[in-house]
Amino acid sequence: MEDNDKVEPDYLKGFNEGYTMAQYQPELAEKLAHIETDFIRAVAFRDGYQQYHKEKTRERLPSWLKEDRFSKDTPSPDKDKTRDIEPEKD
Repeated sequence: MEDNDKVEPDYLKGFNEGYTMAQYQPELAEKLAHIETDFIRAVAFRDGYQQYHKEKTRERLPSWLKEDRFSKDTPSPDKDKTRDIEPEKD
């Protein structure tokens, strides 16, 4: 595993705390997430809190908005230069 893939234990713990508190104690989590500080655990808490809210917002979307509309798996419409073009009249 590369060094870029490793997450600091303090960051991971703060992220998980922010995510979990956003689920079960949303009022307290909101207050804690809005504290302005540069401590890594507080930044991670804020990130976990925001991640939880992103996922909750995505759950409320209709199914046609949830899926990736621009994925490569979906077939593109036929591209035919002659489609919808009327022949020239002589």
